[in-house]
Amino acid sequence: MKAEQRVEHAPIEGAGDARGKDTAPRRRAALTSLTILLTLAGAGHALAGQRAAGQGTPGQGTPGQTAEPLRVAPSAPQSPATAAPPIAEVPVAPVYMPGSGPLLLTNPVEALNDMASQLDKRADGVAMEVEGRQITQGEIADVIRAMPVSMASLGLETLYRRALDQLLRQKLLVIAAEKAGLDKDPVVKRREKAAVERTLAEEWLTRAVAAAVTEDMVKARYQRDIASRPGPEEVRARAILVPTETEARTVIAKAQAGGDFAGLARQYSKDASVAAGGDLGYVRVEALGPEIGSAIFTLSPGQVTAYPIHTPAGYFVFRVEGRRQRPTLSLDEARGDLLRELRREAVVPVIQNQLATVKIREPGAGPQTPPPAPRPPARP
Repeated sequence: MKAEQRVEHAPIEGAGDARGKDTAPRRRAALTSLTILLTLAGAGHALAGQRAAGQGTPGQGTPGQTAEPLRVAPSAPQSPATAAPPIAEVPVAPVYMPGSGPLLLTNPVEALNDMASQLDKRADGVAMEVEGRQITQGEIADVIRAMPVSMASLGLETLYRRALDQLLRQKLLVIAAEKAGLDKDPVVKRREKAAVERTLAEEWLTRAVAAAVTEDMVKARYQRDIASRPGPEEVRARAILVPTETEARTVIAKAQAGGDFAGLARQYSKDASVAAGGDLGYVRVEALGPEIGSAIFTLSPGQVTAYPIHTPAGYFVFRVEGRRQRPTLSLDEARGDLLRELRREAVVPVIQNQLATVKIREPGAGPQTPPPAPRPPARP
């Protein structure tokens, strides 16, 4: 007879207190993802029927049963850990994809950092245990930091679950790899060393670049590029997301025939903006994906896209409600973009300065190749 398995999630730091609230949707989501992952790993455990009614709030179960092959334990009180510094901005423009979440963020990079920083406050807190191996909130924070900035619109709870699923999958595969002895394989050990060195190099560069950009540099760049110029143009748009091109063309035909776009959005749309009639508010072109931005910003108020826009989320139809030119951005409003720009520019000089302080010796030029095999003797 198989031992009973209990799956319990620790509360999400920074996502609010779950006490007294209905936790069934969160349990179903957690059990579904865990079932898929364990099936893929060959565990063969049927988790779907293990959620009993009245189990209580996630994180309040009884941990420590050694018979359980998988245990998700509540986080115990831990000493506060030093929060990791914000991620260094990579040269990628913030992107918002309608359908990806309920929020349109003006600064998704900052939002992603803020969410990770909430978890960093208890970086040693245990979110899950897999065969006695802990997954901590700090590890989840690191995964969230590495996510594309466009995912910031999904919110902390969704990103937390995705990061936890990713780490769970990774733990399962690590356990399988160690059982197969791969942790002693010379090639794996070489790659492990390279991964450690890469992490150290990236962290050093992140901090060095951040230290190289001063407040005076930010102010000077603001005066040069922004202070005397008008602010960005913004468009207010509505979106309808449907799964098929046929359905999207039906929506376009109804909208062009005079149908109320907000009503059509509530009837057809699968986007997170459905409750607001598809209203995305005023957005800048930089906050949209390239396909969507180029389509929306060519329309005049009252116009609807003439064709469906295909994205990984489905087919979109848009209507522009208005356009406006924002006044000149203040220093505080422009600070995030200016910091990203200046830090990108500082990367090469920082690396060059470091190169000047070290001795480099190259024993041989080019890749080392074995000597050619001797030719067979000529036939008499």
